[in-house]
Amino acid sequence: MQALEVRRVTHSEDLLKPGDYVYVPKRPPIVTYERKLLEAPPGFFAKLWWHWFGQKYTIKQIVELQWPECDVAVLNCPDCNSPVATTGRHKIVSIEPLTIETPITCPYSKDFTFKVSEGKIMPA
Repeated sequence: MQALEVRRVTHSEDLLKPGDYVYVPKRPPIVTYERKLLEAPPGFFAKLWWHWFGQKYTIKQIVELQWPECDVAVLNCPDCNSPVATTGRHKIVSIEPLTIETPITCPYSKDFTFKVSEGKIMPA
């Protein structure tokens, strides 16, 4: 098999030919804070001390993870033309031209492994 040129498309719906890819950048998590009021302790002196120096509320941080948690390139397999997404193991070195550090194995035909370097797909 010869080296196949990769072609960047804007949306995943445009993945038509082998070697087409779309880049999806990492999205930051959504962080929200929840404030909960505390009740005063029983007893006169404990309640007086609490009003002067006590903590009146607690703050809880809620982190909602967004997909993707890391940079992802979705590309069409040159063998079966099915979309393959990179994971956290596959480090994307550059986007233009596309270079991925580790080889990718097609999840549909497990015997086909390829690597992407400098905008070309080659069998590994």
